[in-house]
Order: sequence, then C-alpha cells, then structure tokens
Amino acid sequence: MQLADLYPQHIDELILRHERALTTSGYKRVVIYSGAAKLPFLDDNHYTFKVNPHFKHWVPLLEHPHCAIDLKIGEKPKLIYFQPEDYWHKPPADPQGYWTDFFTLELATSIDEVKAALMGSLDGCAFIGEDRDMMPALPDEQFNPPAVIDELHYYRAYKTAYEAECMRRANLMSAAGHNAARDAFLGGGTELDIHHAYLRGAGVLEAELPYVNIVAMNAHSSILHYHGADREPLDRNDIHSLVIDAGADFQGYASDITRTYAFRDGEYAELVTALDGVQRSLVDSVEIGKNFSDLHWLAHLKISQILEQFGFVQMPAESIVAEGISNMFFPCGLGHFIGLQVHDVGGYQLAPGAPARLRDPRAPYLRLARDIEPGQAVTIEPGIYFMDMLLGELARSRHSRLVNWDKIERFRQYGGVRVEDCLLVHNDRVENQSREAFAALEKRGSADMSLESSEAVT
Repeated sequence: MQLADLYPQHIDELILRHERALTTSGYKRVVIYSGAAKLPFLDDNHYTFKVNPHFKHWVPLLEHPHCAIDLKIGEKPKLIYFQPEDYWHKPPADPQGYWTDFFTLELATSIDEVKAALMGSLDGCAFIGEDRDMMPALPDEQFNPPAVIDELHYYRAYKTAYEAECMRRANLMSAAGHNAARDAFLGGGTELDIHHAYLRGAGVLEAELPYVNIVAMNAHSSILHYHGADREPLDRNDIHSLVIDAGADFQGYASDITRTYAFRDGEYAELVTALDGVQRSLVDSVEIGKNFSDLHWLAHLKISQILEQFGFVQMPAESIVAEGISNMFFPCGLGHFIGLQVHDVGGYQLAPGAPARLRDPRAPYLRLARDIEPGQAVTIEPGIYFMDMLLGELARSRHSRLVNWDKIERFRQYGGVRVEDCLLVHNDRVENQSREAFAALEKRGSADMSLESSEAVT
C-alpha cells in the first residue's frame, strides 16, 4: 500500500495522542524540536545528526536540524522548516511529499527566524527536545515534562498502519543487506568486506544505519556489541562462524535483524540450526495477552534444552534455568520494542502515568516486560554465547563439575550464535516482517531467474 494513503490516519492518531497527553497534563501547546548537530570536543567536524524521535514521528525529515512541530490544541499543526542559504553544505530542498498538506508550513532561513516563529504564549506550552535556548523564556519545568512524555512513550508501542509499512520496507532493505553479507562471508571475506557488502546490498550509507553494524567472525561473536572490523583475510581453515546483527532505516523507522552462519558443516552448524528452530518456536509462542517476560523465561528453557542436548551442561534443562546457569550462556534479554528507535521506549510502562513495572533482578537486561497487544512491534532474539568472563564465573561456581569444559573449549572459537527477527502483532496473527522480507527477496530472485531463463530460450 502507498504511504500517501496511510499517512492521513497516522497524522490523525498523532494529533489525538498529543492533544490527549497535553490535556491530561494541563498543557495547551507542544513544541517538538528536531535537534541540532553536535560538535566533538575541540573539533569543528560535527557528529552525524540524529533527529529527535518525537519529531520524526510526525514527518519523515531525518537530516533536518533546527526544525520544529508546533501543535496547539484544536489547531492544524505547524511545521517550522529550517532552510538556510549555505554553500558549505547542501541546503534542504523545498518541503514536498505526501505529508506537507497536513501542516501549516513556515520557512525559516536562520536560527533566529526559527526562534521568532516559536514566539507566542508560553503559558501551558511544553517543549520536547534538547535545545533549551530555542525558547529561553520558557520555565524549566515545561521542558520535557515527564507527564507528557511518559504518556506519549506508552502509546508509541502501538504502531499505525503507516508505521507498520515503513518498518516492513526497512526489513526488506535489511534482508537484502544480509543476503549480500552472507555471500561475502561464505566467499571468504573479512569483517570489513562483509560490512561493505551489507551496505551495498541494503543500498545505504553507513551514516544512514539505525545502529552500528555488528559483524563478528569467530570468537568475536561472543562480544554482544562487537564493533570491530578485521581487515586481514583469514586462511579458509581459520574461518569458522559469522554473527551479523544489522538493520536498516526507512523514513525514520528501524529494522533489527541478526543471522548466524557456519562456514562449514559440523556440530556448530547443527547448533545454529537448533537455535534457529528455537527462535521460530518462540515467534510462534507470541500471543496477545501473554507477558513478554514469560517469553523470555521460555527462551531460557528452550536454550537450556539445547545446552543439555548438545552435552554442554549435564543437568536437566529445568535445573539449568533454576540454578541460573542459562544466564551464563544467554545473559541478555529476549527482545525489545522497535520502531522510531531500535530499542524503542515504554517497555516497562504499565499504563500512562502509572509507575513502571519493577525489573526482575534475574533479568536485568530485559528491555520489555509488557503484555503483548495488537499493534506492538517487537524483536525475538535468543542466543547462546561462549563468553570468557561468564564462563570463568561458571568455572568457579559449585556447578562447574557438571559442565563439559572440553567441549566448551572447542566451541570458544565460534563465539556464539544468535537469530533475531522483527515482529508486528495483529489482532489475528503475528507478522514476522523479517522472515517475510527474506521470502519476498527469494521469490523475486526466483522470478528474475525464470525471466532470464525464458529470455535465454527465446
């Protein structure tokens, strides 16, 4: 479906949510500032600009600092559009696209003009953003008021049809990148080669990624957020595994996909297949009304079954979980909300204005503990890792004698295994946007091959 057809309902929903949050909190107006480029210490070369997610919720303007949404209850939203005259950088194009008709547009060619456009009554005005100097007369308590932001964050979990389509397209871009990365790995490429292959496949600049790619070969994949990139080619006998966690961004919405590959057949390849099966079964277990933390502990049980099955730990799976041993192989959370941010907000909010749910001390890194509801977008990402630090803790524990250390030593060279997909929960089904993206690319490739074959026959 065309984004232009979906956007009107999206903007109506945003107006409804923001006016409700303002009214509930005693405000009448909100200014949402896109942000400003930041400078490193003692440098004049700006960091890559990261737009305020509250701003890009309204408009697909990702590279536009010093812009602002100005919404007053009962009025058409206004967009202050910063368009400076500049010969150092490419100035923003004139505002155009499916979204422009839904705003009163006001152009500004200087920051002073932006400030002037935001003048007016400050009584009952909330400001969402970092740069307080854009409205210097506004009282401190009206900057990022928690009551307004908390309510907006709570409802951000429920995606509009427009948002769902943006995320669908982000997954399609990411899947294309992953296919290219897989081919580079199996061809013997370095981590840097694989990273560049992903960028080409997804058709993006590095600065356009929603997060820094994790391209981890061999033991590097035991580092959850590995951001290195080895340049030296390995002898093919020394290539064992690849874990690649890489996403894409479409109109401000992120995808987050992880795939693991074995370089050759063997027990590690069997472990990858087993974990992929666990991940698929966890996706099948996503149901409306189920609490996400219950899925997290189900993942621990299924991972422990693999640990038992493969002979890493000589205990029943239930005991592996109960004794906390599974945390040594899977220390992170099963997944998180995703959308305007990769780790999207509101994962512990019980309701607008209510205290956040208390975190389970057994799962300090779980980012999501809400009940599953229609409209939510989540990731499912189980993993098994062979981390020196945690394995050291396990070796010093009373359970050490029940661990097959010889086998674990053989698996350290692989680092680990993780599989991750992006899901969208509907009333009647769970859409696996990542798997469907890979399937669409495969179907497209088959159709292209069929066309080439028919042309050859002709």
